[in-house]
Amino acid sequence: MNKRIAALCLSLLMLLPLLTGCSPSPTAVTVGNREVDASEYAFYLHYNRISTEEESGTILYDDEDNRLAREAAIEQIITNEVVRLKCEEFELELSKAQKTALAEAKDHLVEALGGTAAYLEYLNQSYLTDRAYDKFQENAYYSQLLYDYMTRDSQSFYTDESLRKYFGSHYATVKYIYFNFTDDDGNLLDREAREGILDTASTVAESAQQEGADFDALMTQYNEDLSMTGGFPISKLEAASTEHLTTLFDLEENQVSDPIVMADGCYILKRSPVSASYYDENQRDIFLAACNDRFEESMAQWKSEYTVKVAKVVDKINLSNLSEYVK
Repeated sequence: MNKRIAALCLSLLMLLPLLTGCSPSPTAVTVGNREVDASEYAFYLHYNRISTEEESGTILYDDEDNRLAREAAIEQIITNEVVRLKCEEFELELSKAQKTALAEAKDHLVEALGGTAAYLEYLNQSYLTDRAYDKFQENAYYSQLLYDYMTRDSQSFYTDESLRKYFGSHYATVKYIYFNFTDDDGNLLDREAREGILDTASTVAESAQQEGADFDALMTQYNEDLSMTGGFPISKLEAASTEHLTTLFDLEENQVSDPIVMADGCYILKRSPVSASYYDENQRDIFLAACNDRFEESMAQWKSEYTVKVAKVVDKINLSNLSEYVK
């Protein structure tokens, strides 16, 4: 037999488990009665390492990065498995059209890569097995099935009155006064200078918190962020993902915060109500946000109801030895 053909056959035989439905990999995480093997866990660990590298531009393998990747991987596994469990409970299954779309997308990928051998190499480089690839692609479909099922009555659930109530508690106008801790070249000022700026900010915050205080006038006088002029509307979700605004919705309407210290400066926030016209102009988006929040609340409740077991093998898997567990 030609040596090159023999070598290819041998490599395909070695990778055969990647293309079979059986799993020689030990169980890593159990959610309810669903088991996730070490191969799939290794992929999720790799998936979160990729995210870290893309954001930071560096490759990190220290204990902290392993811990963060592990926490994110387990959280994603729990979410995806709870979705499957609830789909089973509600008898939600992929349609024939959805299964066909998945199969066609996979065939297109194999063809685009250049054939089965190239696909196997793609799996290997991605720390994936064929079964994990299929499952990962299915996740979005099952999530959408469950979302549609759980929000199917939203049109009647959210009356105009209840949606306006949601709007009032989940949207606000934010204004802030920003004090900069850096010089004109973007370099951080020395500690003494920063402490002086913080003292000024504390004094301004005390003035802004007085009854009848003119926050806009103080903003005009002290604010160093030229993009902040008259305030802007923001949702609770958007605020939660913006570092200096995470505490905005802890404030009551028209309340002013103490200085919030960040790496490059500090902020004094004011939460104000959003105009009624904003609700009228953005009612559809607000409705969709309410549906999303309702679904996420259900997911959080469900995730608390299932027992999660993490096997000892998880302690052995780290960002440096992933390939040893992809089987």
